[in-house]
Amino acid sequence: MRAAAALAFFRRQLHQRSSGIGPHLPNQPRRYASRHSDHLARARALVTFSAPYHPPAAAVASSLLFSSLAGGEEAGGEVVLDPEAGTVRCAANHAPLTPISFVERAAAVYGGRPAVVYGERRRTWSEVRDRCVRVAAALVTHFGVARGDVVAVLSPNVPAMYELHFAVPMAGAVLCTLNTRHDAVMVSVLLKHSGAKVFFVESHLLDVGRTALKILDESSAATLPVLLTITDDDGEPGAAASGRTCTDYEDLIENAPSQFDIRWPVNELDPISLNYTSGTTSRPKGVVYSHRGAYLNTVATVLIYDVGTAPTYLWTVPMFHGNGWNLTWGLAMQGGTNVCLRRFAAKDIFDSIARWKVTHMGGAPTVLSMIVNAPAADRKPLPGTVRVITGAAPPLPHVLVEMERLGFVLYHVYGLTETCGMATVCAWTPEWDALRAEERARLKARQGCHHFAVQDADVKDPDTMESVPRDGRTLGEVMFRGNTMMSGYYRDLDATKETMAGGWLHTGDLAVRHPDGSIQVKDRAKDIIISGGENVSSIEVETLLSSHPAVLEAAVVARPDDHWGETPCAFVKLKDGASATEAEIISFCRERLPRYMAPRTVVFEDLPKTPTGKTQKFVLREKARAMGSLTKTDSGKVFLERAAVVYGDRTAVVCCDRRFSWRETRERCLAGASALAHLGVGRRDVVAVIASNVPAMYELHFSVPMTGGVLCTLNTRHDAAMVSVLLKHSEAKIFLVESQFHAVARDALRLLADAKHKLPLVITISDAASSSNNDGSVMEYEALLPSAPRGFDIRWPADERDPISLNYTSGTTSRPKGVIYSHRGALLNSLATVLVNDMATMPVYLWTVPMFHCNGWCMVWATAAQGGTSVCIGSVIPRVIFDHIVRHGAPTVLNMIVNAPSAERKPLPRRVRISTGGAPPPPQVLAKIDELGFDVVHGYGLTETYGPATVCVWKPEWNALPPAERARIRALQGIAHTMLQEVAIKDPVTMETLASDGRAVGEVMLRGNTVMSGYYKDAAATEEAMHGGWLRTGDLGVRHPDGYIQLKDRSKDIIISGGENISSIEVESVLFGHPAVLDAAVVARPDDHWGETPCAFVTLKDGAAATADDIIGFCRARLPHYMAPRTVVFSDLPKTSTGKTQKYLLREKARAMGSLRKPDRSRL
Repeated sequence: MRAAAALAFFRRQLHQRSSGIGPHLPNQPRRYASRHSDHLARARALVTFSAPYHPPAAAVASSLLFSSLAGGEEAGGEVVLDPEAGTVRCAANHAPLTPISFVERAAAVYGGRPAVVYGERRRTWSEVRDRCVRVAAALVTHFGVARGDVVAVLSPNVPAMYELHFAVPMAGAVLCTLNTRHDAVMVSVLLKHSGAKVFFVESHLLDVGRTALKILDESSAATLPVLLTITDDDGEPGAAASGRTCTDYEDLIENAPSQFDIRWPVNELDPISLNYTSGTTSRPKGVVYSHRGAYLNTVATVLIYDVGTAPTYLWTVPMFHGNGWNLTWGLAMQGGTNVCLRRFAAKDIFDSIARWKVTHMGGAPTVLSMIVNAPAADRKPLPGTVRVITGAAPPLPHVLVEMERLGFVLYHVYGLTETCGMATVCAWTPEWDALRAEERARLKARQGCHHFAVQDADVKDPDTMESVPRDGRTLGEVMFRGNTMMSGYYRDLDATKETMAGGWLHTGDLAVRHPDGSIQVKDRAKDIIISGGENVSSIEVETLLSSHPAVLEAAVVARPDDHWGETPCAFVKLKDGASATEAEIISFCRERLPRYMAPRTVVFEDLPKTPTGKTQKFVLREKARAMGSLTKTDSGKVFLERAAVVYGDRTAVVCCDRRFSWRETRERCLAGASALAHLGVGRRDVVAVIASNVPAMYELHFSVPMTGGVLCTLNTRHDAAMVSVLLKHSEAKIFLVESQFHAVARDALRLLADAKHKLPLVITISDAASSSNNDGSVMEYEALLPSAPRGFDIRWPADERDPISLNYTSGTTSRPKGVIYSHRGALLNSLATVLVNDMATMPVYLWTVPMFHCNGWCMVWATAAQGGTSVCIGSVIPRVIFDHIVRHGAPTVLNMIVNAPSAERKPLPRRVRISTGGAPPPPQVLAKIDELGFDVVHGYGLTETYGPATVCVWKPEWNALPPAERARIRALQGIAHTMLQEVAIKDPVTMETLASDGRAVGEVMLRGNTVMSGYYKDAAATEEAMHGGWLRTGDLGVRHPDGYIQLKDRSKDIIISGGENISSIEVESVLFGHPAVLDAAVVARPDDHWGETPCAFVTLKDGAAATADDIIGFCRARLPHYMAPRTVVFSDLPKTSTGKTQKYLLREKARAMGSLRKPDRSRL
């Protein structure tokens, strides 16, 4: 498991270097702190390491802005991040984040599952992926689409519209989805502004599309886009059903080249889509999304919306709305089924839910109103819970109550086109379920708190940029900053500068912030009216009204509407002597605007003014609200910071009788960071810890990075000699030691002192009782927290590739291997961990995996991401596990559960998910675990991959197999998780990928964003491990026809005992030091408790004598106990003709011995 972390001594050497590589720039600006206006250029500078990308000469002029955004060749060649640390950025550990990867993985993992259904038509993920690639190939070869070219689409929610969200980016182009409610004039304006090279139009909208092209032609546009049609075969007969003169989408696929290499983004900040938001025909506002922003917001959407594996999603949200609120990509990410509806009514919704067993859908207030007001004859019972995501206007109280009564669960979100869709969510807490319906509606109407991928959300005074008090009364402007903000407005740098002034995205929405941190929008500073989920610019409507010959002046505000949410309401003052009726004004507007923008109410009166002559719109809004609804209805790090805001009072950490809320945990982490900084910990300084799973160990995973330092968690099973070696190698500045490990730490420090090495400052971690009795002679963790200086400013990473942790993996005392994790890799693998374990909001997690293991397999950060509760336990025994409801375990723990006496078991209140890795769990154990009520998620990974890298994704059809067959399949290592680019079985010499036949044995190799940055201070080992652009695991495996990998052996002879890696080479080197030993080889012997234990085959010197106990005692005196052999066999070693030990024969002998005697469980 390899990552990007650099350590204490870096800081002292930085100023000696001439290299200017990004992460080591001494004066890099703190995150978004700059008030300079060129935010796009600045963002590019942070990630560009090589020469700028130059688009092909064939690229049209209209795409040049996009090409300039694409910037540096991030995907190309190796970059040495720090030569002394041994860290690199190369193909093995870095790939641009892009939603294209979601459909690639979906085809591999969920290939035979339905991806898209539409009428009677259905296609699998393999078919959809193939169609997308063929469309991309056709666009490139037949129409000359180049990187940065814009491809526009005017279409409802039909399969082609979905596929184009992948096909266009695969061609390296930028997708521009146009609102189907636009008239031809607006469409022509947007085609001209975007410089679209190709224009797809669905057959029912062909008249609008052709008229728009005619207008564009008459405006003397330089070039017209190529018109391609999308024929709706499963819908009503369209206008283009006969007499077709344009190339059709299906013809494009049929005639596409058979071979095409996907054009992956050169840089993750390359543009992926162009979405037009509110604006005028004279100044359209095109929002540019990057591959990075789209990828991260997709992951965030999936998490906050509780979208599990293989959902079924009903498309009642237009895909042209912010790319379907990112769920076009999100459904591929989770291998879901897209149920497409071209148009729909309430009956269609209920019919589709019943037929396809829909689990998720979305909708503006219009859709919710449609559902609750559906006639009884149109309704059908829901097959299960249906989760509905809604935005725009808050859900009305009576709508909320009725939706809940029908079986729907509402998720209220808030965002803008400029935030890549949803940016906040009203995170629901279970205790609110007991409140009255009106109170629940009031709480759910809040916009809530930002999701994990938004760095920060605030309500600020736009003049002073100070945050307003959290009192629920003081108004300010909602502002955002983070990775999911737009890259900018296309061809409008001034508007981009204005919107991002001061390093924040200014939304124009006015809001208050409540004491719990949640945001509630109160008004819109820019007078945007949201009608049926569509943004209506009051300015544009007023401009048109003022052109009416009878109108002197006009003002437009929102009038509440039970169906549309809001509709435009016009207050009009006529010229002296002029006359006009409401119907005339409305008709005038409808002839010149899309119907949803035209006023539905007109009031003739003088407009209220301020002394300076400005219209007092707040007075008009109050009048419009008083009118009531026009349409009546029948009423019948980032993780921790967000967790403290969203889940503040919920329990974060439990240990014995101690409980800390997320707010308290955040404050304790901040105090810990302040104390460490006060003791001199700076950026890249290493803070080492040896501790069990206690609250302090959990907190240090946040407090150390808050200082800019690097956390180094040491294995609690190490002896003093190994601990001293690692302290020396890491150059730890601070050493935190839990009280039970004082003796090991004392001896390790003595060894360091004897070697005349600088000693780290020691801090003791004691339990609550011990800390209260501390006499002050030693520095104690709990005592440091209340005395820490207040007002500490978190030292956010200057670059996402900055180190966050240093994890030592198997190695020898002469050459320790320290794996460097980066903030980027840790965040992405934490999210992958959440996803592969289907970890919903607010889980309860039992810590049976040591937190020193790859930072608890990234679960320390993952639990914060989901606002979970971490249950820390001191002893991992069956009774304690059953008492706490198991959440996690290695094979050792699984065996413990299976073999627990019946007196220690308790019935489980629900199915409990256990994530396991290390050695593959034996099938008989898996079968028993399943019988007890546990669901096992089997993964595979290394320290070099931040923990789990693959997962055995379970397929529903496997549930019908016999238990033994299910267990056999579940023991497979599976397929790469979402955040890892690729896993392959290769010939390590030729680097050829081997056949996926389940027989061809090769080396398991990985590459992607969750591969380490390198081995600390060992550039040679880093180069060896990542040679050829792949991480070489040393494990031998096969790949089955379905893409799942299965380990067969370990080429480097690693023994996994109780989840710990044991190097057979190191044990052998100790054995060779015994005076009686001539030759020795160590292999794994199966063990019912530990999974495997070392088994030594020993040849003694002539005339020498030794017993098995002598040999075991010799090793235990020189190695941690878990590394010492538990079995010794005296014999000659089998050799090849060249003298090499034939270890495979020894493995067979060790396997034939069977497991050692089961240990006495009372001593565990």
